[in-house]
Amino acid sequence: MAGFDPKKVTTLEWVVIGAGGLAFISSFFPWYKASVSFSGISHSEGASAWSAGFAAWFSVLLLMVAAGMVLANSMGVQMKLPTPLPVAALGLAVLAFVLIVLRWLTFPGVPDLGLGGDLKASSGAGFGLYLGLICALAIAVASFLTFRAAGGNFSQIRQTPGSTPPPVS
Repeated sequence: MAGFDPKKVTTLEWVVIGAGGLAFISSFFPWYKASVSFSGISHSEGASAWSAGFAAWFSVLLLMVAAGMVLANSMGVQMKLPTPLPVAALGLAVLAFVLIVLRWLTFPGVPDLGLGGDLKASSGAGFGLYLGLICALAIAVASFLTFRAAGGNFSQIRQTPGSTPPPVS
């Protein structure tokens, strides 16, 4: 890693890199949880992002790719992208955010069995999903701010072949 100097990485780039790492960690926490209790006996189960369906685990991969691209760029790796790197990271983060929200909205609910008494059941989003949403939002905001700080303009988002991207400080 001769080309990597941590002092040259901007704060916003560190936010993207850190949020990508945190998204990976969040994928092992429960993204969905369900619990049932009856007469003082209760049981809970949870599913990580890797078990909660395509939208959950794919969104984590998108966030890790965004962070990986920013990290690789800060290490001097040249990437040919159709848009500036911050815009690519922003797009991945927004897509991940939308997928996480869709996964949240499509989690199965617990039906009311009508048994009454001491039987109680509940289900919903877990800590990992909330953390994943925060990571996606952090990457999106940091990427947007990086793009704007570099003088980027969304009206000229697509680079023409052979042109140089706006400088990223």
